[in-house]
Amino acid sequence: MAAMSSDPIGEAVVSDQIDDRPWLSRLMLRTRDVLRRNMIPGLILQVFVVAVVGSYYLFEPVAVAFNRVADFKDTYGFGFSAVSTAMFGGLIPFLVQKARPKYRHLMPTSHVWFFVILWALKGMEVDLLYRCQAMMFGTGKDMVTLVSKTLFDQLIYVPLWGLTSCAIAMTWRQCEFDFGKTISVLRQKRWWTDSLMLMLVPNWLIWIVAVVAIYCLPLALQLPVQNLVLCFWCILLIFLADESM
Repeated sequence: MAAMSSDPIGEAVVSDQIDDRPWLSRLMLRTRDVLRRNMIPGLILQVFVVAVVGSYYLFEPVAVAFNRVADFKDTYGFGFSAVSTAMFGGLIPFLVQKARPKYRHLMPTSHVWFFVILWALKGMEVDLLYRCQAMMFGTGKDMVTLVSKTLFDQLIYVPLWGLTSCAIAMTWRQCEFDFGKTISVLRQKRWWTDSLMLMLVPNWLIWIVAVVAIYCLPLALQLPVQNLVLCFWCILLIFLADESM
């Protein structure tokens, strides 16, 4: 389930701006803007994922190295999932962003605990997702299995929990960890119809290829590669955002 945002450039999900246009018009216009800004990094991401997965199947040294990681993952289980995802999804992007002076202020140093804990929990969660899907759909690489896993991932897990819970957590951080203010924001209909949907739609359009590629790997490698892809995506957005500011 690589389709998650690590809030790498501090994009707000809490907005005080009022837009009186019809909901569908607002969504289409804002989605178009997000896709325009993310189309190039999205294409780079897809090339990166295909290259990583393809190298596993085409180059023996890469396969050997990846299989060692898979053995490590099998040995330490959810502990590996928590630590590796906390590092690749939380700590590394956080440190990279703190090193970029143009928006360093968006990430107070004291917030590092939030990203480490959030992505440690998400790592175990995604590991559980992959294991459950292996039990439900099998571990084959045929088209039916890949499509089934991708649809379950993107149409059930991501909107019902994966991205939604992450967005709520990011909103809590942006509300300075004030539960009262966070609940007030979440009670607003437009948070769900605008802010959340604005994350979901580009997520579906940009990440489908990456998700399918990850499901082409053996089960023990899916989470490690998802973490590598997540880290690459966050750092890519950080540097591209830095160049555009």
